Amino acid sequence: MVSVRYEKVTKRYDDGTEAVKGLDLEVNDGEFLVLLGPSGCGKSTTLRMLAGLEDISDGEIKIDDARVNDLPPGARGLGMVFQSYALYPHMNIHDNLSFGLRRLKGDEKLSAEEIKSRVDEMARMLGLSEELAKRPKELSGGQRQRVALGRALIKRPKVLLMDEPLSNLDAELRHQMRSEIRRLHEELGCTTIYVTHDQIEAMTLADRIAILDKGELQQHCPPMEAYNNPANDFVKGFLVKHLNDIKETADKLFKS
Repeated sequence: MVSVRYEKVTKRYDDGTEAVKGLDLEVNDGEFLVLLGPSGCGKSTTLRMLAGLEDISDGEIKIDDARVNDLPPGARGLGMVFQSYALYPHMNIHDNLSFGLRRLKGDEKLSAEEIKSRVDEMARMLGLSEELAKRPKELSGGQRQRVALGRALIKRPKVLLMDEPLSNLDAELRHQMRSEIRRLHEELGCTTIYVTHDQIEAMTLADRIAILDKGELQQHCPPMEAYNNPANDFVKGFLVKHLNDIKETADKLFKS
């Protein structure tokens, strides 16, 4: 397990737009942190800078106190799950899961037996043991998302990054996958940073939430602390009012 720290991190584009402004944020060892906010608030940019997919304009990002600003993505020890499953359609599930392991070289290279052991273990954890010979098109959306999650976890990353991974699933599958993701986190203890605009998703998954608006951190705390003690009017409107409206609607439906 490792910690992640953003120190005065800014992302500034050529036209002068600042997507992220002087972000100070720490993610503790083994923590499940959710970056929450509306579209355009800077949450995905925050994640992509950590992943090495966006350059950092100012400030520093550290993983376990090691500065990673200039490290290539593959040298940061991260696993990433995207909105799209990004699976290889011509490969079966076994080969999709093992792809990254088979590409390891030098001291990191694994034996065929170790690769098979890791694939079998991950398939068991994700309920995919009976699907390893199938191709992605033969799986449901939830199963494909499990494969994408397994492919990120199988290399045993220092930090797991997830960028709106459930946005392509229907409501029932989203609920199911939220439970799966939380279960896996508790089982593996991997430091996790998860991006979403969905308030319920944030409240049910996070140890702490970091709420962003217009590139600035508004509040960083456990979910219920933000709900009970919102830091400002934005948090009140975006988080508290939204959740209260959902509860009120559900109460009306239940009574009717």
